[in-house]
Amino acid sequence: MVVVAVVGILSTLAVYGVGKYIRSSKTAEAIQIIGSIKAAQESYRAETFAYLNVSSSLTDYYPATPDDRAHQWGDVSGNTGKAFQTLGIAADAPVRFGYATTAGTGSAVPSAHGTALTITGWPTAALSRPWYVARAAADLDGDGTLCYVVSASFLGQILIDKEGE
Repeated sequence: MVVVAVVGILSTLAVYGVGKYIRSSKTAEAIQIIGSIKAAQESYRAETFAYLNVSSSLTDYYPATPDDRAHQWGDVSGNTGKAFQTLGIAADAPVRFGYATTAGTGSAVPSAHGTALTITGWPTAALSRPWYVARAAADLDGDGTLCYVVSASFLGQILIDKEGE
């Protein structure tokens, strides 16, 4: 009887752990696309001396508002889809994250809105040089809490908040 109880507890822990691992692995999509956005924005700046303002805000997500479903990439009927096409960003399969990237020069940089991240080096005043911020969000486990992946022209890294959520 004790052996059955121990096996039951261990299997419950294993199921929970595997589920969390699977949700966390889904952030690899966002890391790859945010990395592509970073590279594309730098290429765009090399040609035009400015970053491309793709989204109207960091909550104007493409291809869809974040939820727990996958959405097809490639709709260019709206301005955001056309701007992502201009950057050359594409996904090979449906994506679970929604993506937004804003840019500017001589204006205030938006906060990493919605995230609990404390980011060293995030500007609090307007920047005189060109900048961009890229953000991805998804509800990976369907509980209403969003996972965020954030990067910017002034950050040398990609940051994750609430991985697997």
